[in-house]
Amino acid sequence: MHLKRKLVLTVAVICLLPSMTLKSQDTLTVSLPKALEIAMSKSPTIKVANKEIARIDYYKKERLSALFPTISGSGSYSRTFSKSKSVISMNNAPMILEFGVDNTFSAGVSASLPIIAPTLWATLKMNEYDAQLALESARSSQISLINQIKKAYYGILLSQDSYDVFQRSYKNSFENANVIKNKYKQGTVSEYEWIRSDVQVKNAESNLTSAESAVRMSKLQLKLLMGLDMGVQIKVLGKLSDLETEKYSEFMKVDTGAIDNNSDLIQFDLKSKQLDQSLKIQKSAWLPTLGASINYSYNSMGNDSQKMFNDYTNYAASGAGLSLSVPIFQGGSKYFKYQQIKIQQDELKIQRENLKRSVDLQVLNSIDNIKKSIKKIESNKDGLKQAEKALSISQKMYEVGVATYLDLNNTELAYINSGLSYNQSIFDYLSAKADLEKLLGKN
Repeated sequence: MHLKRKLVLTVAVICLLPSMTLKSQDTLTVSLPKALEIAMSKSPTIKVANKEIARIDYYKKERLSALFPTISGSGSYSRTFSKSKSVISMNNAPMILEFGVDNTFSAGVSASLPIIAPTLWATLKMNEYDAQLALESARSSQISLINQIKKAYYGILLSQDSYDVFQRSYKNSFENANVIKNKYKQGTVSEYEWIRSDVQVKNAESNLTSAESAVRMSKLQLKLLMGLDMGVQIKVLGKLSDLETEKYSEFMKVDTGAIDNNSDLIQFDLKSKQLDQSLKIQKSAWLPTLGASINYSYNSMGNDSQKMFNDYTNYAASGAGLSLSVPIFQGGSKYFKYQQIKIQQDELKIQRENLKRSVDLQVLNSIDNIKKSIKKIESNKDGLKQAEKALSISQKMYEVGVATYLDLNNTELAYINSGLSYNQSIFDYLSAKADLEKLLGKN
């Protein structure tokens, strides 16, 4: 009987193993490098950018195909219902002559090839800039996504660390309320003080619920950016304090003056090159073009009284030629188009200078925010240590009756504010650093 029970228990455990494994696999453990790795393969932003690169590649090949011969085939059939007639006079007697045949078949092949085509050649050069712009646009999307994922990841750490602060506050409030409740039963404190402590517990519980909701919403934001299904459970590793220890060394590694890799500036430079090439294309429209062509046709004609494909009159025709086109006058449209592109070039230069000043300003602002955040981290770190120490002392003093509940409540609020301020200062530093890396074009 005992052996049978052990056998049933073993079978039950084996059956439960797949479900237990599945549950453990449902929770995805995520670090920042892991989040970035998943996003680079699953994010819709990256997928769209890759599709655009593939589209530009086909667009480039489409333009390149214009250099190859164009070959086309043709075929036709015509039926004559009433033939053309002519009347001539022979020996003073009219004679009617018919022209044409009942059936006409024709099939042919023709080919053309550009020999001198300045506009086409200039257009092909534009393909390179189109491809480069598509690649840079994809890189820009990648940099922007990295920035968003970093901030979302840091946001989760902020909400989790804030949750820990509120959780400790709730635990302290709950323990204090039990102490006050016991004192109230012993008659050493008033009912009012006991009610206040109970209200404090309820407020701490409400703060804890809000913090839990913030953690959940921040995780949803990260999953959206990573391209994960909303039903996937994730566990985010780390604490903000773990990243705080590396703040100085990481900041010193950043070359704050190197904005040459800024994606917006690079895209502007590529657009400027496109306009330069457009100007060359417009100039080439004033040059002559030369093309070659060759054709071959096979024709067959005959009347209904003749046997099909046997007695028909068959013949082949072929030929080749060159065609030269010289633009002379088109109402000045090419000149006006040329002037439009020149004005666009001037506009782009002004916009580029303004963008560079804007990027410089954003870089300086990010550096200033980083420096201020570092100072705040040090100050808030010391403040948090003092608040924790004060809270511990205040609790002991209240237990022995030296401090009032108001003193205890004030130290509790000071601890909460210090903890939240410390976490927020680390988050501000990390966010400012992520923004600076985005401006500098780091990916």
